[in-house]
Amino acid sequence: MQPNPLYRIGDAEVRDLLRRAPWMLLVSHPASGPVASPSPVLLDEAAPDGELALLTHLGRADARLHGLLEPGPHAMLVVTQGAHGYVSPSWYVGADAGQVPTWNFEMASMRCDVEVLDADANMRTLQQLVEHFEQAYAPERGVRLDIDDEGNRGMAMGTIGLRLTVRELDAKSKMSQNKSPETRASVLAHLDASNPPLAARMRAAGA
Repeated sequence: MQPNPLYRIGDAEVRDLLRRAPWMLLVSHPASGPVASPSPVLLDEAAPDGELALLTHLGRADARLHGLLEPGPHAMLVVTQGAHGYVSPSWYVGADAGQVPTWNFEMASMRCDVEVLDADANMRTLQQLVEHFEQAYAPERGVRLDIDDEGNRGMAMGTIGLRLTVRELDAKSKMSQNKSPETRASVLAHLDASNPPLAARMRAAGA
């Protein structure tokens, strides 16, 4: 993405985005050509200080397409996006009137080194994924993944666990920071009606 200091976000904001937008796209370029797979991804909260790392898994067939069943080293580009949406120039006022439309968004693009996890670490990652999303979406059920259950371990054999260490990060939150306060207020008023999640992120960004 084209760098612009107006839209740059810091480490805390990046981590917040990764927690809020866990459905990510994993992209690689093996010898057979580019491959992209969506997958739920967790921030590795146990990573050492100063390290940004992710935990996820792929089905074995997808992992094969990415070349992950071959000897390493392996690398991936991981992309996620949060709230986003169209911004009409009809919402601009004052000196901004007459400018072109745009798209507000928050996004992170990460170049990562890939560690293929062993069976036990994969089970622990699957357990973390299940329990994290159950807590987020169905906490009343109290569902847990028993990593010692033979049936669960058998199904897990069809997956490949991954730990992704971020080596290069490009993250931004473009929320009309380049517009006047009056235009930002107008954009917010329209987004409150048409795209409340984006309006909420604009407010969080200080619009």
